[in-house]
Amino acid sequence: MTHPVNIGIDEKDRQEIAQGLCRLLADTYTLYLKTHTFHWNVTGPMFNTLHLMNLPQIY
Repeated sequence: MTHPVNIGIDEKDRQEIAQGLCRLLADTYTLYLKTHTFHWNVTGPMFNTLHLMNLPQIY
């Protein structure tokens, strides 16, 4: 049994909002994965600086 959704936003607008939120979530997760990968693959003389700089973005 389904109930109609009435939150004060038209169906068309809810669909647009949902699509925008899906894109935002996908972009955020992609950024997280790229940052996480970079964080764990840092090498060289700047290792400690770059490792610590990315730490707040990962955890």
